[in-house]
Formats: sequence, C-alpha cells, structure tokens
Amino acid sequence: MEMNSSSLFDAQFAGLFLGKYLPSSADFASSASPMWLQQAADIRDPGETLKLSLRALSMTRLGRINSDDNMTTQGKINYVLALRELQKALWDEQSMWKDETLAAGRVLVYHEIFEATSGSISAVANHEAGMALLVQLRGPEKYHSPLARAILEDVRNTCMIMALRERKASFFGSEVWATQPWGREAKSVPQKLYDKGFALAAVLEEMDASRRSTDDVTPAEQIVRFLSRCLEIDNELEAWYQELLEDSPSPLYWIRPADDKDLRDVTNSSTTKMNDTAYEFTSLYLAHVTMNYWAIRIILSSAVAGICNNVPPGIFNTRNGFLDDSAKVVDERNSSSYTSKRFIEAMASKYSIDQRIELASSIVLSVPYCMDEKMGLFGSQKTLFPLGTTLSVLETLPGEDSARCQELYQQLTTKKGLRFAHVQARDLQSPNSEDTSCIEEIQ
Repeated sequence: MEMNSSSLFDAQFAGLFLGKYLPSSADFASSASPMWLQQAADIRDPGETLKLSLRALSMTRLGRINSDDNMTTQGKINYVLALRELQKALWDEQSMWKDETLAAGRVLVYHEIFEATSGSISAVANHEAGMALLVQLRGPEKYHSPLARAILEDVRNTCMIMALRERKASFFGSEVWATQPWGREAKSVPQKLYDKGFALAAVLEEMDASRRSTDDVTPAEQIVRFLSRCLEIDNELEAWYQELLEDSPSPLYWIRPADDKDLRDVTNSSTTKMNDTAYEFTSLYLAHVTMNYWAIRIILSSAVAGICNNVPPGIFNTRNGFLDDSAKVVDERNSSSYTSKRFIEAMASKYSIDQRIELASSIVLSVPYCMDEKMGLFGSQKTLFPLGTTLSVLETLPGEDSARCQELYQQLTTKKGLRFAHVQARDLQSPNSEDTSCIEEIQ
C-alpha cells in the first residue's frame, strides 16, 4: 500500500524527531530504548488519534530544537486536536481498546513532559493517572502484542514513580498485575525492580494511615511491623542488585576522567569543581536501571530512618531493654530475635543521612553520562526520577553535590528542552510556588 502525501509528511517528521530522541547507537540504548515509540511511529495506518498525537509531539519538539516558532505553534494546535480525538476514541467501545489508542495516550504524556503546558506538576500527574486507568480498564490479559506490552512496561515505570512520590499503593503491585501480563515469560530486570518500588509505596501508604488510625495497636507493634517490612524489601533489593551485577559486564560503572571532552560539554558550569568526575556505564540501559535502584534505596533509607528516629522515648522497657515482649522483627542476623533499643539505634545508624547522601552523590555523578548527545533526549528524560529523589536529599545541604544537582536540573530544562524538569525542581523545593518565568523562555 502506497503512502499518501500526508502520511509521508507525518513519517518524515516522526523520523526526524526519533533521530533526536533515541540514542544514536544501539550499543548505548540496549533494552532501555523506548521500543513502543518506535513501533507506534512505524504503524502504516495509525488512525487519526495516534497520527495527531505523533504529529504534535514531533512538530513541537522539532520546532523548539530549531527555534521555529511556526512549527512549534502547529505542534501545539495538533496537540489540542489530538486531545479531542483521544476523548472521542475513549468514548467509542471499539476504539477504546485498540493498541493505537493506548499509544496515543502515551505519546501525549511525553508531549506534556517536554512542554509542561500548564506549568504545574499536576498536569503530567493527571495524564499519567489517565494512562494508568486506561491500562487497568483493559485488564491484565490484553498485553501480549509487542506494542501493548512495551507501553505497559513503560507505564509501570512512571506509575511506580508516582506511587512512591504520592506514598500510595498501585494496582500494579497486586499479584495479578505483577504476573498475568507476562504469562510464562520472564520479566526483565527493570520490571523486577519496579515490583520492589510498588511494594515500598504500599508500605509507605500503610505507615501514613497508621498515624491517623484509631485501631488498638501499640506503638511497638507498629514499629515492628513496618520496620520488618522495610528490611524485607531492602533484602530483596540487595538480591536484585546482586543479580544485576552477575548478569552485567564488570565493572557496572567507573569514573570518567575530568579531562574527557564530552564530560566538559555536559557539565560546563561556573560552579566550583563541577567538572571533577562523572560515572561511565557500559550502556544507557544499565545507567538508567542503576540510578532507579539508587533512588528507591534513598526512599527506603528515609522510611527506615523515619521509623527509628521517631520511636517514643518511653517505649523501651528499662528493665530488659526490649520493646513489647510480644513484638518481633526481622533481624539481619536472627529473624526470631526481639527488637531492642540497641537494634533500633543500629538501624538508625545504618540508614542514616550519610547513606542517602552517598546514594544521591552517585546519581549526580551518573546524570552527565545520560545527558551526552549520543544518548538522545531519551537519555536525559529518564533521569528525572532519580535526580528528583536526589534533590529531595541535597536541597537542604549546601555543598558541591547540591550545587551540581541544581545545575543539572537547569541544563535538563534549557539545553535538553525538558520543561517539566523546571516544574519538578520548583515543586520539590517550594511546593506552593507557581513561577513559570523560566520555562516561558525555553526554546
């Protein structure tokens, strides 16, 4: 079937956009590449909704990159048209369940990440919530096509991020959604990591709910229950990381010298010692998955510290030094041991701010690799979650890492065109701020 002039036009723009978005070499991308986006762009007859969505994303991004205001405006017009078509498709019983409709919704989420149309973090959150609802309504058994499966796995990533950010459990954490979409196929390494993130988000929600609960549960029982859950997830994370190390080239990452030209191009700044070091990885895939692991560990560390550092002073029995005699907790050495004051203090020491700073520093040192021009816009986009987690740790701690984190956010916004990066950084630092002056100036 021959393509008409309109289809050729759209294919050309999509191809130009993907050339900027995707890593320039398969060696850099590995299995981290967003295959769903490539697959969606390759559909010969995508339908009106997906066609307009791809056109909006491609034209807006290319217009920004080339400082072409007319192209950017046309992209925005197509974005509005795509939203209308998506609404119509979602009201149609047949169109609603098509993979093309699912892909169109995902494309529009990416458009919002780059454009930050409302200047508010809630806009992306609303898009993501809508995508999650559509995925859930389709049911776990409808993800066997390559396109649908690839979109599902990408949505799981962002839903895990939202769940951890909002401290809310996700349907993705249920047994049926953790297994049925893959059938007898093995999950990829990143998907196994997301399972840990969903489990942690569920625990965080329970912890928050317990503070408002009037149930007849002693503080000691709550401490034991949540601490044991967190330590269990930490053990699972450690096992996951060991599996990653065993299945990956060694070393997983190493220090890139300060005189590397590519490093200077990415981290060029007036900040003192900004260019000292950065990490190098074998592939972009390993960089992204390792940074996500570190970010989850930061959130877990903060949760454990919150438990241990907020133990009521009068909870310990001064006679034997133990918590409630009926309360037990998973101990790294002996799962049947009682939790003593000494154990609580040991956990507070292990899961300290120093641990979180070390993990955050590793993320900061990894971002320049992902921002390299060879990694495309995709490489930078996937740093938003780990870098945001890092900012939450470093923003109140003046120093080189904190300054470098701020500088990286600035570069993601101005050099990479991720307007949502400015919105995210502003929200993390001052949730009530609505300043959009910076993103209005971004080209």
